[in-house]
This record gives sequence, structure tokens and C-alpha cells, in this order.
Amino acid sequence: MKNSWLILLAALIISCGQSEQTVERVVNGEAQGTTYTVKYISQEKHELKPKLDSLLEEIDQSMSTWVPQSTISLLNNGDSIEIEQSFKEVFLLAKEIHRETGGAFDPGIGALIEAWGFDYKNPQKMDSSKVDSLLRLSALELFTLSGNTMHKRYPGAKLNFNAIAQGYAVDAMAKVLDEAGIVHYYVELGGEVLTKGKNSQAEWWRIGIDKPSGENLERKLSAIVSLKNSAMVTSGNYRKYLEIDGQRYSHSLNPKTGYPVKHNLLSTTILAPTAAEADAYATACMVMGLEKAKSFLEKNEQLEGVLIYDVEGELKTFATAGIAEQMEVLN
Repeated sequence: MKNSWLILLAALIISCGQSEQTVERVVNGEAQGTTYTVKYISQEKHELKPKLDSLLEEIDQSMSTWVPQSTISLLNNGDSIEIEQSFKEVFLLAKEIHRETGGAFDPGIGALIEAWGFDYKNPQKMDSSKVDSLLRLSALELFTLSGNTMHKRYPGAKLNFNAIAQGYAVDAMAKVLDEAGIVHYYVELGGEVLTKGKNSQAEWWRIGIDKPSGENLERKLSAIVSLKNSAMVTSGNYRKYLEIDGQRYSHSLNPKTGYPVKHNLLSTTILAPTAAEADAYATACMVMGLEKAKSFLEKNEQLEGVLIYDVEGELKTFATAGIAEQMEVLN
């Protein structure tokens, strides 16, 4: 009888412990022209929002081209500038990914991005002579780092970290949770996601991949991925485009030609150890196109990917072996 009571008591303790452990808490906010959501599993409520908001503001003040007095804006409108550690980390990572992708990822094309209007500013009238002149000002190699000082070779050269800074921000937010001792969480900023551990149902966090059809205003899904301690970012041309004189242009610029890409690859979803890497590689794969992106992903053991492309009006999907095992394809 005594042993039965001990077993019952132990079961109650375990049950109570499990229910406390599976409390899901949510933090929401606005940053970088979009919104963020943080979900975490913890017995204790942590005061995360002030830290997260402050962190995101610091990143904006460093790397946002929308902030006139940000470090990147001052560099783009000047000659050289002292940079923060966060700026330095992003620049060095960008250089590494630029090299690995054969130049498909190039944040040095800020002048071209601005001229085409892909930063949501007024587009210029583009022709071959205009593109050629801007190409000479558009390369990551035009920017050099000496200690903590960034220099640029030509006055008109401009950096644009939009294809990596948001991912970096997600990683930085996750570090705030790590430092708080939280081991199960989901961090999302503008659709870019990083997860650790499991959700309140003790399952891997489930993240959807949009179906790239039309403007996808209903947000239909192509697949759901069970994300296992990884980052996931999707880049696509199906919603982001620019229309000039009745012609629609892709939002992905080819750094080698200076023109928007034209191919049948509609979206790339990349899984990587960090959101900054996933962000940058997703952009690079959109620039590469289907076959080159396939080859690149198959050779890179650190990355998994899903490529959705069009064949005569029909959507087709390519998935690397690693992600296929944790992906549920939807009709």
C-alpha cells in the first residue's frame, strides 16, 4: 500500500512538472518595417520585450538604409566610417558567402538596388548605359575593412544588407533567449525563422512554405517543415516585384549583369545553422536559377533547401534529401 501511494505521488509530481514545462509564452512587436513573434516554453515569464526592442533598434541604427543617420547610410553617402561590431560581423559573413556563391550574393550592389527602386524608393529610368555605369560602382570588393573602419573605393558605391541583416537580427534575438536560459523557442521576424528545441506539444516547430502562385494573398502553403534546431528563410519573386512602364521586374538582381533575373525559379527555402546564412543563401539561390541552385545545395553539407519552380504553368518542387525527411508536402 505504501509503495502504491509513493508511485501515485511520483506520477502526480511528474505530471505537474510536465504541465509547467509546457507553458508557451508569446512576445510580439514591430521592427524593421515588419513584425516579430517570439514563442518560448518556460515555467518562468521572462521580461524579453524591452531587450528585444532595444536590440532591434541598435541593428536598425547600424544597418538600415531607411535610417538617415545609420552607419550604413552615412557610409553610403560618405567615404569611410567607424563601424559597430554587428556591422563588422555581417560584412565579414557577407564576404564569405559572396565567395562561396561565386558572387551570386553581393551586398555591394546598393547603387543598383537604389536605381531600380528595389529599396522602395523612386526608380530611375534604366537602360543599358545606365546599368553599365552602375555596375562599375556595384561590387563588394569596392569596400574594405581596416580594423573597425570601413572604406570604399568610389564615392558612388553603396552597401545594402537587406538580404542578410534581417537574418542576423533573428540570430541576435535568439541569443537573448539563450542568455535567459530558455532552451525551447521560436523566433520569427518578417517571415524569417529560427527555432531551438520543441513546442508545447513536445514536437518540432512546424513552419509553412508559401505556395508561390499569383500574389498569394491567401497565403496557401506548399509544404510544412518540422524545423529541428535550425533557421529557415524563403526568398521568392512571386510577391516582390517592380512594375515600370507596364513591365514587371523580379526583385532579385543579378550582380553580374545588373538586371533583374529571368528564370523559372519562383522561390527558394533554405535551412541553415543561422538565419543570417539562410537569408543570404536563399537570395543567392534565387539569383543562380534552378539548375545552379540545385548543384550548389547538393554540394553544401551545411544547407538544405526547397526550390519551387514553374514548368509551363505547373508548379514543381525540388527538395534536398535532408529536408525531404522532415517535410510534409501539401496539395
